[in-house]
Amino acid sequence: MKASPVVGGVLALTLVWAQASAASPKQPPMNNFDFAYYTCADGGAFQMSYDSSTPKTATLTTSNNNRRYELVRTPVDQGVQFAKGPIKFWTDGKSVVVDGTQVAFRKCRLKSS
Repeated sequence: MKASPVVGGVLALTLVWAQASAASPKQPPMNNFDFAYYTCADGGAFQMSYDSSTPKTATLTTSNNNRRYELVRTPVDQGVQFAKGPIKFWTDGKSVVVDGTQVAFRKCRLKSS
């Protein structure tokens, strides 16, 4: 029994889609392979330092007396998030949300190199 060209094409597309879906999770934006520096509208700034180019942990260091927060990557439906306790860093590559730190960071953007 022969498979029709349409069935073969659908099968090939399904295999390509499955491989793309199994790709590693989205990575956070980085200035370098292991850190990202953000500046915020209110003059604040912070740096995210990652444990690797496919990070599982990160350190958020703020411009507020170099306060450091050790965070762990946590699953989210969209974007990338690192959190521990009340401290959360989330980004989708365009927007950035930092919650729970001593100083609020609002309207932050990745500093261009």
